[in-house]
Amino acid sequence: MADMSSSFARGAVLIDAEGESVYFVRSGAVYRGVRARNVGNGLFVFREPVHDVQIIDVRVAGGYRVIENTAGPDLVGADCVGLRVRQARASGLERGFARIRYDSHDGVIEDVSASGMLTTGSGNLPVGIGFADTAHDFRVERCSMRGFRWDRGEGKYWNGDGFSTERGNARIMFRQCAAWDNSDGGFDLKSTESLLDDCISGRNARNFRLWSSIRATRLISLDPVKIGGTGDTNHFSIMSRQAGGEPLVIYIEHLTVKSDRGWPIFDVHDGPAKIIIGSHDIQVPPGTPLVRSRNGGSVPGGVSFAGEPPKL
Repeated sequence: MADMSSSFARGAVLIDAEGESVYFVRSGAVYRGVRARNVGNGLFVFREPVHDVQIIDVRVAGGYRVIENTAGPDLVGADCVGLRVRQARASGLERGFARIRYDSHDGVIEDVSASGMLTTGSGNLPVGIGFADTAHDFRVERCSMRGFRWDRGEGKYWNGDGFSTERGNARIMFRQCAAWDNSDGGFDLKSTESLLDDCISGRNARNFRLWSSIRATRLISLDPVKIGGTGDTNHFSIMSRQAGGEPLVIYIEHLTVKSDRGWPIFDVHDGPAKIIIGSHDIQVPPGTPLVRSRNGGSVPGGVSFAGEPPKL
């Protein structure tokens, strides 16, 4: 791994990373105009606690992951506070664009477009932008994640998400973001107090996979596609198992659903859910299930619509 942490990329820096990481990020650093290819596990690596880092105007062609957040061997954490990432483009990524971990918080990732590839490694779960541990209070805006796919073979579950959050994450906002052509979830969210604001998800196996109560302004779900593996295919997977059996609450101000095939709109798993829809534009084939129960999932009283429910 090359340690170029003292460099500030102010012009067009052309890097062939040869499968290695490049920058060990330091507090207050500004990385601008970086051009790289064949990156390893992090063109930018956060391996110690840092703050106020800016990554601007980056282009990456091919490699493993652009931003990696993993502590060095002598540290238990590598929190990143006040991260700003904007105007980045990456293609041909094996694992993902960014992984944000530990207690990182108060960050913004905006105007980022990244595409993945079909991977087959036993442990290389691909995710475009993923949050883990207790990362919280991030805004992800105008970002598009496409084609993160994991071929695990026949009879196995194919993961691969555009955006993901884990239990322990909180207050992650996705605004005007898009997820396309991923082998599992477009948005696979376990975080609490999440907000989806004017987002679109299309041609994923499950366009939206929601594990916690969530609020959304406008959501668009287009043409789910079964790419491979044993998982369900639908517009929304609602993963309803919660402590105490309290219903998951999904609130969507305006819902657009369009598909030429009759994939279920809401697959509800493992317990009760309360689904509240304001206005809607639902264009699907006749007979498309509005709700399908999976392993005891239910919507007591049915889906609540502010106006006339759709005629399916």
